[in-house]
Amino acid sequence: MLNADDPDRSIFTLDSMQMLTKLRPFVHKFLKEASNMFDMYIYTMGDKAYAIEIAKLLDPTNVYFPSKVISNSDCTQQHQKGLDVILGAESVAVILDDTEYVWQKHKENLILMERYHYFASSCRQFGFGVRSLSESMQDERESDGALATVLDVLKRIHAIFFDTAAETDLSSQDVRQVIKMVRKEVLKGCKLVFSRVFPNNARPQEQMMWKMAERLGAVCSTDVDSTVTHIVAVDLGTEKAHWAAGNKKFLVHPRWIEAANFRWHRQHEEDFPVVPPKVKSRDKVNAVTGQNETSKDKEENAVAGVKETINDRKEENDADGQKEKDDAEENAVSTTATGTADS
Repeated sequence: MLNADDPDRSIFTLDSMQMLTKLRPFVHKFLKEASNMFDMYIYTMGDKAYAIEIAKLLDPTNVYFPSKVISNSDCTQQHQKGLDVILGAESVAVILDDTEYVWQKHKENLILMERYHYFASSCRQFGFGVRSLSESMQDERESDGALATVLDVLKRIHAIFFDTAAETDLSSQDVRQVIKMVRKEVLKGCKLVFSRVFPNNARPQEQMMWKMAERLGAVCSTDVDSTVTHIVAVDLGTEKAHWAAGNKKFLVHPRWIEAANFRWHRQHEEDFPVVPPKVKSRDKVNAVTGQNETSKDKEENAVAGVKETINDRKEENDADGQKEKDDAEENAVSTTATGTADS
């Protein structure tokens, strides 16, 4: 049954696909506010039938996505999404997606979203050994969840784009430069040294976490000195970890960087402690909140807007034998000044 008339309803059964779908908290307000700034598209690697069903849930009155639903059959390159199927220049398109590798040609346009692991099957599918939100009987908060966070980012990008355009020729504006500038403000002023985070034989400068920190505006170094502000480590027993304690520097887990990347602002360091090995093996540390995960804690990872899952109606948390949808999260791309709405 598919009925989106109830504004408070968030879980729907897609009978034809033997699937449960959960809309992300804040999605309706997100779409309403984002539509005032951007033209929005749904762009999914799922098939067309799936995309249309999800569009009906997100936009039952056909206000946000009229004739703007793109599926895998529309893609011009296998297993890749591209802006060549979107009306508008690449310089004014912002992408919201929870999967980076499908946008190989357009990473500079991408704002990476947290996955929405509401169902247990989602955690299993993506290899997360933590309790799902449904198992914990919790959900993201509307006030500061992933969609509320990214809406604030989109508002900033939109404002900067047009404020700058007022002083120059609009046609010379490039939203990719605005995204880059806003992102670099996140960890501006931080100088990081990593301790036993990377493999011994690896070049630190080539590691994903190092590159992520630099994109966020941090300076990364291999050597400690008085200008270092943070030691990033997973082990309290390293020499650099002891140096941080002795010199009153921040000692944080790598998830501090990951959380800043998703949240677009510097996180409180005390929420991302480096814990002793025995404690660390017993508890899961949440990548978003940085707090030790327990059976009652909230796990905030997610997609933007809606997350499909392959659950049987009789066994909500069992995806075995059900119809898989590979990377079928709905993602919206903006073709106006600077923005996208992820469904």
